[in-house]
Amino acid sequence: MLAAITHDLQTPLTRLRLRLEKVEDKELQQKLVDDLAVMQDMVREGLDLARSMDSSEAMQRLDIDSLLDSVCADASDAGQQVELQGRTRAFVVAQPNALRRCLTNLLDNAFKYGQRAEVSIALDDLLPNRVLIRIRDHGPGIPEGQLETVFEPFYRLETSRSRDTGGTGLGLTIARNIAENHGALLDLRNHAKGGLEVLLSLPLKQAKRAR
Repeated sequence: MLAAITHDLQTPLTRLRLRLEKVEDKELQQKLVDDLAVMQDMVREGLDLARSMDSSEAMQRLDIDSLLDSVCADASDAGQQVELQGRTRAFVVAQPNALRRCLTNLLDNAFKYGQRAEVSIALDDLLPNRVLIRIRDHGPGIPEGQLETVFEPFYRLETSRSRDTGGTGLGLTIARNIAENHGALLDLRNHAKGGLEVLLSLPLKQAKRAR
């Protein structure tokens, strides 16, 4: 239902944008265009939210090091500050597009609220047969009582984490939906040295690749 509604909204919103070009009052036109852009972002993320709950994409055996490296490289090419460390030589079985979207959302969240991201990957020391991805930003962090609440749809923190800085409050919801579809654990915590740290623990469906 969510996918159908958000998909059907795209056509009238596109017509509205075209008609707004005929508004002669430039100040009013800009305000309307800004409001429309927010609506289009919500529609786009609504579709992404619906897709994140869909498990129809085929599972594939993926080199998790290569996938994470590709996501970080795309972010770097887009002008974002990101540093990647570690290598596992491990494979996971996952939906490629969905898992990429999960990682991209988590990185985007770090860039949006923490300016830059420090990313690491390693075999999970606490849980066997899992790989752990950490993404730390350098922003204000999140109040302890809201570390779980931010995963709720459309929930946004006030001040620095408001819609004024971008976002509809769906990015983390989508990321966790995708993580859960993969049997992964996705948690947030405030880093001891400041900033927010994301921990994504993915199950390894295949043994570690031989050296």
